[in-house]
Amino acid sequence: MKKYNYFIAIFSIFLIVGCGGGGSTNNYSNYENDSSFNSGESQNQDNKKGAYPKSQKVIDIDSSDVYIETISKTSDSKITLNINYPKDVYVVVSSHFDNQDVSINSSNSNNSFNKLNKEVQSVDTDTKMPKNVLKFRANVHNLLHKQPVKEKFHKFSKSIDDITEGSSTFNFCTDMDDSYLCSQEVSATARKVVKNIQTKWGEKNLIIWVADDEYDDGYYSSGTINQEMVDNLANQFLQNSDDSSFDDDIYDWDSNIFGQEWGDDAKNIDPNLIANNDTIEILIYNMHTQGLAGYFWPKDNFVKSYVPASNEKIMFYVNSQLYAKDAKETFTTLVHEFQHMIHFYQRDVKLDIKDPIWFNEMLSEAAEDLLAVKLKHKGPRNVDYTDGSAGSAGNKGGRYPNFNKYDYASLTNWYDSVVNYSIVSSFGAYLIRNYNGANVLHDMMYSEYKGKDAVVNATGVKDFNILLNRWGAGVVLSDIDDLDNSKPRYNFGDFIISSFGGIDYKIGSINFFNYIPQPLFEDSETLDKDANLYYKVGENLSGRVNLNISIPKGGDVTIIAK
Repeated sequence: MKKYNYFIAIFSIFLIVGCGGGGSTNNYSNYENDSSFNSGESQNQDNKKGAYPKSQKVIDIDSSDVYIETISKTSDSKITLNINYPKDVYVVVSSHFDNQDVSINSSNSNNSFNKLNKEVQSVDTDTKMPKNVLKFRANVHNLLHKQPVKEKFHKFSKSIDDITEGSSTFNFCTDMDDSYLCSQEVSATARKVVKNIQTKWGEKNLIIWVADDEYDDGYYSSGTINQEMVDNLANQFLQNSDDSSFDDDIYDWDSNIFGQEWGDDAKNIDPNLIANNDTIEILIYNMHTQGLAGYFWPKDNFVKSYVPASNEKIMFYVNSQLYAKDAKETFTTLVHEFQHMIHFYQRDVKLDIKDPIWFNEMLSEAAEDLLAVKLKHKGPRNVDYTDGSAGSAGNKGGRYPNFNKYDYASLTNWYDSVVNYSIVSSFGAYLIRNYNGANVLHDMMYSEYKGKDAVVNATGVKDFNILLNRWGAGVVLSDIDDLDNSKPRYNFGDFIISSFGGIDYKIGSINFFNYIPQPLFEDSETLDKDANLYYKVGENLSGRVNLNISIPKGGDVTIIAK
């Protein structure tokens, strides 16, 4: 599979990270509608045989301002730059097709800074999501909207009023075979029951179950999870509060953007789904790894007569080992997985839309970014939540070291790798910083379109390729914190505020050059569709610079001079 050896046969979980967070005003732009940055995914189907034209172009850069220009839908380009003010010059090539060998050379090429060593840092590309969870989530849409089956396995769960803290027990199915039969069970006891919490979507309940061998009662059992940890998890997710603003827990913050997780209409839409009881349940048990925080598994949304391994609950699974080690990672995991839970109901069930995996994961990654300050978490930026700036150089944490090392990977081709998460995290971060924050996430969730078309619909751009090459330009420009609003931006020097549904969300700045490794600049790469090649022409250049760019199947070329 070409150079993407890090993708092969990897079954992943999202490894959590969020955003950061303190104080300026909303500052979004809508420059992609400018016809000077015209590129067209809609026309790609007419060019499958390599019919994209070659282009020859002379570009005069005669201003001290940052300069961006895109040459759209080209197969090969010869470009002459006449630079009248000294500039650092970069090229971003956006590929429209899979498996094409893209190359760039220039009269000012210098391989010492054009092509960095890919082994500058060993980045773990594997994740630990159970194989059956990934497989089920990828194919769950195929189980929906079918005729109901005979309920030979069916057994309804107890209502919330029948659950008592410390005494009610349940045998949870935590794994299954290919026939959806349960292959592993965990016995757990209800350790927290929170009833009738007022939310934007009405009264909700929460039950937290802890595996019996993982609970520490302070007397006779000595597991990893004590009652204080259970109470803390409950307060983080669904807090019993007198605050009527619905702005004090993960449930409020996520559902405000994306909607509620289940409704009375679910079983009417599909009789094979469980009825609504306005209850979310969390099982904490030992997953025997510290690399996995938790997950949502939609098998449990089905009745047992249809999916025998179902627990017939709207629920999350939380890893006791990681929660005991790093509670913040567990909380940001719930932000990420709650989007998946809502997504299944709002899009798969209600709209009958099967989104590509990258799109679903991008929404979850963007939610982590948007909510990190509220969680008091460093988030994907790995910058303190009180710091709205892009932080300091030498940052080795968060999502973006992996993005920088593999910045040539496809945005939309999904291989269940941590690299995939870093790519969609970077793109989602771009969208919320340039298209009105929480609003664009809400609009993508409720779009009647799927995947790329949903992004185009929510942002109002002409086509997806415009977003692709402008995203690449934003990465290159992320070390500048005072760009005007006509430029793609990651870095505002401080927080920007996104307001939606009566809640304010703080979005921190990002500078990809602050991370180790820094962005990877290359003169050649085998690109798949919806991927960018980043090339550094040179620093402090002036005069005439000639560029020769080969894109055999077709793509866009964006020149950035800063």
